[in-house]
Amino acid sequence: MLFIITEYFFPFSDAGGPIRSIENLIKTLSKSHPLKLITSANSHQGEPLPDTIKSDCFVNDPITNTDIYYSQNSVKGYFTILKLLFKNRQHTFYINGLFIPRLCFLPALICKNIIISPRGMLINDTLGKKAIFKKLYLFLLKQLISKKVVWHATDKAEVSDIKRFFGTNTNVQLISNIPVNPTEAAKKYTKQPGTLHLVYYGLIVQKKGVLTLIQTLKNLNYPVLLDIYGSVKDLDYWKLCQQQINSNDSLASFNYKGHANPADSQTILARYDALVLLTKGENFGHSIYEALSVGTPVIISDKTPWVFEESVTSAGWLVNYANNEFDIVRLKQVLEDLYYMDNNTYSLCSANAHKYAVDFYNAHDFKTQYTALFNSFN
Repeated sequence: MLFIITEYFFPFSDAGGPIRSIENLIKTLSKSHPLKLITSANSHQGEPLPDTIKSDCFVNDPITNTDIYYSQNSVKGYFTILKLLFKNRQHTFYINGLFIPRLCFLPALICKNIIISPRGMLINDTLGKKAIFKKLYLFLLKQLISKKVVWHATDKAEVSDIKRFFGTNTNVQLISNIPVNPTEAAKKYTKQPGTLHLVYYGLIVQKKGVLTLIQTLKNLNYPVLLDIYGSVKDLDYWKLCQQQINSNDSLASFNYKGHANPADSQTILARYDALVLLTKGENFGHSIYEALSVGTPVIISDKTPWVFEESVTSAGWLVNYANNEFDIVRLKQVLEDLYYMDNNTYSLCSANAHKYAVDFYNAHDFKTQYTALFNSFN
């Protein structure tokens, strides 16, 4: 039996990419691999489970047809999760994330066969305000459990991050996240020269660079529209964004659309000229792939696994991030080129974006790779 542990899962969908990753993993493996899932009994925003779903016990989820254990963050919740872990300690546990003690540290300490996927949480720029606490936590994790752990990295940079924290001899398996299927063809879309309709799609946190994006768009000398989708994780940071949005001293227009259902992401992303994500670090970036998968080009930082050949009709464009600064000159040039781009050129960009996603999807045998990962202890 495989037990998948993740901090948040359905019926909640406001925690970004990790939920998408686990959903796609379950869809890929559930018919061939017996598995159960353990997660929190609350959303990323602290919303409790609906009364119709029981916590601290396994319940069947009709959407994924998977037994899910929703763990309460309470004294009772700790005791019941401990009982569950000790009872099943000989099975394989696949832990997604690092910094939730009852859903990472306890399983890793108690159970015999442990696989941990950091999900981008070891990137230096993403350790955040609690960096000292997190580094101490990682030190304890290394001392107590690292010798028996298999680590799962989803890109080469994460392999380096894991070995930087846990040692060069650490057992790390490199397998990409499982994305959604690309659409059958690139979107049908008309790009008018002299217009620019952009989308930001991700959590509202400092790491994702939405404030820098807003400030840059406000400094352009032509009109541009940005729609912002995502749950607010850092309220203080979002207030700074709102101050910029509400100052009304530019040609740029902004709309905050709130949290979107992940099932609608491809439909939403197909409506825009480009996705913009000035992230300080992603180990995958589901919104990036999903934009490409429908034929929407992307403007992203160079701190993700996605790399594009530079051309007028590229699937995407990279903006350098170094010394805590983005290359704003480069960003403005890309935006200006896209603003004036005609439909014929844009259609080639869109087709290349879709092909890029299709080629990526077809290049991986996800089922075989993940089956081998979860059989690491056999």
